Amino acid sequence: MAEAHPQRRIERLLDDLFGTYQPCYGLGSMTVTIYDTAWIACVSKTVSGTAQWLFPTSFSLVLEAQLPDGRWPAHPGQDNTDEIDGILSTMTASYCLIQHAKRPLQLRYMMRDGLTERIKKAVACLTAMLQKWRVEDCKTVGFEVLAPSFLRLFQQEGYSFDFSGKDKLLDLQQQKLARVRPEMLYHTTPSALLHSFEAFHHRNDLSFDRIAHHKVGGSLMASPSATASYLIRCSVWDDEAETYLRLVISNGEGRNSGGVPSAYPSTNFELTWVRDFQHLQSALGSLEIQVVSTLLAAGLWTREISEQFDAIILRALDESRAVGKGLVGFAPGIEVDLDDSAKSSITYSLLGRAGFAKDIVEHFDSPQCLKTYEAERNPSNLSRFYPVMLISQSLVELLQNWADNKLPKVEITLLQEKVMPMLFQCLVQVLQSQEMDGSWGSRGPKEETAYAILSLTSLQALPSAQIFRTDIISAIDRGRSYLKCITDHNPENLWIEKVSYGSKFLAEAYTIAALYKSTSKASLSCPKLQFSTVDTHDLVKFTSRADRVPFSADTKWVVMASWILSRLYVPLLRKRLDRPISASHRKTAFIWILANNKNQSSFSVQPLLDVITAFIRVDEIIALVDQSLTLRDQKQLIALRDAFLAAITYLGEHNPISEPNSSKSSDPAEVVDLRLKGGSRTIDELGSSNGIFPRPIKASDTTMTLALFIEVFSIRSSLKEARGTDETTLRLELTRFVSAQISRIKEQGHQSSGESAFNCWKSNADDMILIKAIDLTGFPLLIAFATCLKSQKGENLLPTVSQKYIAKDVRQCVATNFCLESEMKRTNESIHAGDGTESRHQLASILAFERERLDQMFKCLENAGLCDDVLKTMKLVADAAKLGGKLLDIDL
Repeated sequence: MAEAHPQRRIERLLDDLFGTYQPCYGLGSMTVTIYDTAWIACVSKTVSGTAQWLFPTSFSLVLEAQLPDGRWPAHPGQDNTDEIDGILSTMTASYCLIQHAKRPLQLRYMMRDGLTERIKKAVACLTAMLQKWRVEDCKTVGFEVLAPSFLRLFQQEGYSFDFSGKDKLLDLQQQKLARVRPEMLYHTTPSALLHSFEAFHHRNDLSFDRIAHHKVGGSLMASPSATASYLIRCSVWDDEAETYLRLVISNGEGRNSGGVPSAYPSTNFELTWVRDFQHLQSALGSLEIQVVSTLLAAGLWTREISEQFDAIILRALDESRAVGKGLVGFAPGIEVDLDDSAKSSITYSLLGRAGFAKDIVEHFDSPQCLKTYEAERNPSNLSRFYPVMLISQSLVELLQNWADNKLPKVEITLLQEKVMPMLFQCLVQVLQSQEMDGSWGSRGPKEETAYAILSLTSLQALPSAQIFRTDIISAIDRGRSYLKCITDHNPENLWIEKVSYGSKFLAEAYTIAALYKSTSKASLSCPKLQFSTVDTHDLVKFTSRADRVPFSADTKWVVMASWILSRLYVPLLRKRLDRPISASHRKTAFIWILANNKNQSSFSVQPLLDVITAFIRVDEIIALVDQSLTLRDQKQLIALRDAFLAAITYLGEHNPISEPNSSKSSDPAEVVDLRLKGGSRTIDELGSSNGIFPRPIKASDTTMTLALFIEVFSIRSSLKEARGTDETTLRLELTRFVSAQISRIKEQGHQSSGESAFNCWKSNADDMILIKAIDLTGFPLLIAFATCLKSQKGENLLPTVSQKYIAKDVRQCVATNFCLESEMKRTNESIHAGDGTESRHQLASILAFERERLDQMFKCLENAGLCDDVLKTMKLVADAAKLGGKLLDIDL
């Protein structure tokens, strides 16, 4: 149970927050970064005819922060930085040392320990870091212009860096600058590019004097590094910019140590985000607004607190909106952005004022998403639990308002097909991710644990979650116990800027909210939300059989949750397949969802639906061939073979993935149908024995089945990002699968089992036809398909030769394991019938070997540097194959 209301703790937080407020500049508590501190250290000024470094304490801090191997962390005294954090920090600090080595000025006494050796170690370490850098995974603000700029600055100093991701990085730079050119800032319209204007420090053709009109309180978009670069490059000394930098050093989180953060002030950000205790914001700044909104959202904004702080907050927000023409930026006078505008609107609402959501949507809307800034979009937090928290809070509130008839225009199909599956998946993901000590996350367990707890306090109200309410409350209690035991109160660097950063105010606000937000909220149970519940009779029926699902005892709840989620997928699957959903479909959905949850939610709702649909299409193809082979009609088999040959022809002549606008592209159903007609053959009605087809199969069914199969694997928009060898592998596995079906038809049933994809391999005493069965299962094809779904921006997910080689073996081994699991199931049944004991022992030995071999292959892929997301995707398909083999005859 939560403790008494934390009145004093909240008041201390707000007193500290507002106590640092400066009327002219605002406030900020973002952590000190080496990146911005090194830029500050590069500022020199001529006083009485003598040049001198303006901020020697900043240079001293940079020297002290260098690690023994030559690199720099993002934050002084820490060594747990992300890849890009270390790269940018080491770039900036190395460049700073190079400048001081060239011009020691008054700091010559600090060079006694040898800058040359420091620079040599730094350059060697930076070279190694760049070689390992996965550019495509980077999320930080402006990296695509900052890193290339440093490469140019180093080149001017005689240092050159070549690395595998360099071309990709330079391409991203060109894409960014094609949208926003620095010369545009000569005019009056501000841009988010100002915040990273040091990226153009190497550009001698730019006039830094001509951007002076964009200063706010002496800074360029509240950025110490951009302001330092501006001050270095402007032709006439700017006293206002110098005053700003001195203020950041004295009033920022560095407190006269010489260290500065990536942004100061951060008034609106910190203020509005703290009031999420029921939801808090202010015209002060971004950070303060977040503090307030966090406390407000948690329902912890008491009357006493309201009387003391509401007027201050509303006045501050009003001032920020007046400057931002109705919207809000990171700090007063700074370009408006989505996050801070949204938090401010929420704060208005929770303080009894009308919000301005309509203005926000109109300004930041785009065809694909809502943009953070008008010209770009970046995520704001490194923790995966942060977006889960936001989704949980907002969509549960959406459901409540809809149930209360406050949102009559929201269609029930949106809630059925989008909202409920997503929310329940969030619940499973959070519950499943809790560590043994009660915490969540690895980047910053304190703040991430708070995000997870706040997610659960919202999700526990879901009607479909009531069966797990005891588990949810237990998880919350264990998480709160963990938070109460924490003694280290330093902020964790989860927030995204040029490098990651933290805020003590935000960390404290989220911790208080997680500790004290009530869990007594009633379930969202009302007649209007009946669509989100599971049939009680079906649930009892499944519960009686759940023990037959192969899962460890301590995670049996995952089995139950996966079954419920599979029922929530039914409306989505019905819409995708455009037909009634059979028991076979529901079982398929359950198996894949369970495998996905076992792998810690490798896929979100829509991509997982793509994989489930792909498997069903494979299943339909195998069923089509099985039914044809059952009749053994030569004429019909020839016609069916020709249909598959037509499919092969289509796959060879059309490539709609990489050539979406090609004139060759045409309807696959037309291609297959023409091939059938060209052969002057028809297919008589075939009987249906497994329920996949609602009626006997006709020629049109064959055409449509093949067309739907081809469509899901080669035309779906989900695959539009697949390129290079990933796409080639998919097309190769497509051809192999279809060719395997042709071989089955030619052999007229020697491999027919009369059953579906979860039962398509047989053995006999003379020959175990395993090699052909591998392609027949469709699992190599499904792995290639699922891997392509992970493609982003066209990069190859298996970039090295060793990864491709091992992945090919993995695809084959997954199918082999499935065949062996299926045969073991049948052999066990034979033993119960009184025979098959000897073959079972032989099969068990082979299966044990193949299981171990597959595990070793996954370890080899991990050692070969395959990214974790793709590795989880392959394991997802492997687990689905394993579960499918074990659950062949279990009615779920």
